[in-house]
Amino acid sequence: MAATRTATTMILKEIVYCSRIRCAASDDKKVSARLSQVQQLLQEAEEQAISAGNEPPPKITLDHVTVSFARSGGPGGQNVNKVNTKVDMRFNVKDAYWLSDRIRDRIMQMEKNRINKDGEIVISSTKTRTQKGNIEDALAKLQAIIDAASYVPPPPSEEQKKKIAKLAAIGEQKRLKSKKVLSDKKAFRRSRISWD
Repeated sequence: MAATRTATTMILKEIVYCSRIRCAASDDKKVSARLSQVQQLLQEAEEQAISAGNEPPPKITLDHVTVSFARSGGPGGQNVNKVNTKVDMRFNVKDAYWLSDRIRDRIMQMEKNRINKDGEIVISSTKTRTQKGNIEDALAKLQAIIDAASYVPPPPSEEQKKKIAKLAAIGEQKRLKSKKVLSDKKAFRRSRISWD
């Protein structure tokens, strides 16, 4: 659930950030490159939401992963020195053809610091004192990653589009105003005949 919220906030921040850069202008005026980029991002968000549809995120099973066990650290007395309860689960993202290309690319982007050179995500779990419990915990962690990668935010509403366009227009006006101020300052410096 937290991963889904994180993905949602990242996408919304990206849309708002991009909307500040560019926005829609009226048909009478010339549209700047920045504003056209905002329009293109909004259109891509709509197309992505439509193409994803309402399909449920894919479910991961033990058939898709490689599991190994090791001795667990932490509290547990002498039991931890006798029983292999720690789970190291490896999931090869590059070879997971049962996932769509979009989801695989998102996982590679979101988890780039956790993926090794072979394209594997390694998940460790020592939450419980049993192998079965730790396997279930590691599978739940992997499923959360897949759910976050497969989440597609709904397309922006007309009200949100207007707000984004307005913010982008304000940002564009501020940018042009600051350029004009700098240009006037430099023109004033050049117009001085002498500094004596």
